[in-house]
Amino acid sequence: MAPGKSRLLDGSGQGASLRGRPFPQSAYAGLQKSLQQEWQFVQRVVGGIGGEFADVQKAISELFLPALCRDTLTEKDDVRLLLHGLPVKHAGMAIPDPTKSAKTNYEASSLVTSHLFAALTGSKAFRSQEYVAVMTDVKSEAKSRKQTTDDRTLKSILSKLPCDVSRAIARGKKTGQWLSVMPSTINGTDLAAQEFRDALLLRFARTPGDLQSHCDGCGQKNSVQHAHECKNGGNVIMRHNEVAYTVGDLFSMALQPSAVRNEPLINSGCPAVTVKDVNPSNPALTHNLHKNQGGDLRGDLCIRGAWGKSIDLIADISICDTDAKSNISRDPAKVLEAREKEKKRKYLALCLQNRRHFTPFVVSTDGLIGKEAKALLQRLSSLLAEKWEKPYSVVCGYVNARVSIAIVRATHLCLRGSRVPFSHFSSRRPQWEDKAGLSLFRHSS
Repeated sequence: MAPGKSRLLDGSGQGASLRGRPFPQSAYAGLQKSLQQEWQFVQRVVGGIGGEFADVQKAISELFLPALCRDTLTEKDDVRLLLHGLPVKHAGMAIPDPTKSAKTNYEASSLVTSHLFAALTGSKAFRSQEYVAVMTDVKSEAKSRKQTTDDRTLKSILSKLPCDVSRAIARGKKTGQWLSVMPSTINGTDLAAQEFRDALLLRFARTPGDLQSHCDGCGQKNSVQHAHECKNGGNVIMRHNEVAYTVGDLFSMALQPSAVRNEPLINSGCPAVTVKDVNPSNPALTHNLHKNQGGDLRGDLCIRGAWGKSIDLIADISICDTDAKSNISRDPAKVLEAREKEKKRKYLALCLQNRRHFTPFVVSTDGLIGKEAKALLQRLSSLLAEKWEKPYSVVCGYVNARVSIAIVRATHLCLRGSRVPFSHFSSRRPQWEDKAGLSLFRHSS
């Protein structure tokens, strides 16, 4: 039996019934980060064994991937079978075909160790500097060639797809951080089975097959697009809050909890408009005066010390759907940039007047991150790396993964979350609505 095949099949040699298993994220991480590394090691040290992995590839395409997606995959109409071998940064799943990767792995390993092999056979004196130089050059060249090959493969696949599908899949090059992390409850990187599978389907521009036919909030015909837009039930607000709370939590770790505040007034010296503030003779004018001073404008987070000591940062979170009808003809990056400019026009001048920084934190429903948000996350990673005394690259990966996971959860909330308010199904309510009825309540003696 080919290496690794036994772990993809059950004890009887037949395909294990994984379709109902509740941990697809763990299964994916186990294959991609453990089992796959084992057979790649074998491929690096033994030449000409690509054919021996035919059963492994068959198990991946016919058993593992359908179970992972809880779906049936056919090569004719499913792009997942074409893309799964590409890296995550090329919109794939980083599960390459072992029958094709065996030759490349062996050749790369042979070149990397060529100086060491020559020294061991006595044809050349061993020099550590030369060994390191050869290894570095070979790895760099192999990486460059693989990058070129993957770019060509992805371009060829996308060219054969409809424009809307191609556009959605191409965004996967920048939205797959949630696929690259180990699931961990402690680190907050674990996803429920349905969250993981829904995100995987959306990554490949597919609609989850078990979505409700009609929206339970407004009764209209349901779809992924409608789920992102329907404001009934407050799921859109909770989606926004999911990302805001994650960013706030990360900054509270980088600085201190007291340095992060929720929903701050943009101009703290001008109170929000209340009923008493409105001039009865001209309520619109009174309201506009307060609005121009920032009295009724609030950000999402106030972070003291984010960009500089003793200076507040107002961060405003915005999640936009790049596949909405108004955005479908525009480049996704331009959609995020336009939203950033809109936020700056609204808040920046008022923040600067009060010696505050302002950063619009704009992301898309599938995980694209705006330019300003990237800069803020880089600053956050720098603060955490300094505080934790860890390499910046490691901390940056953790921060990006946490934000990516938060966006996946937030999007799933809009897709699957209930929009039926409590008032619609609660019939056992008191007859009074405010505190007046409380005086009628007495404890029995």
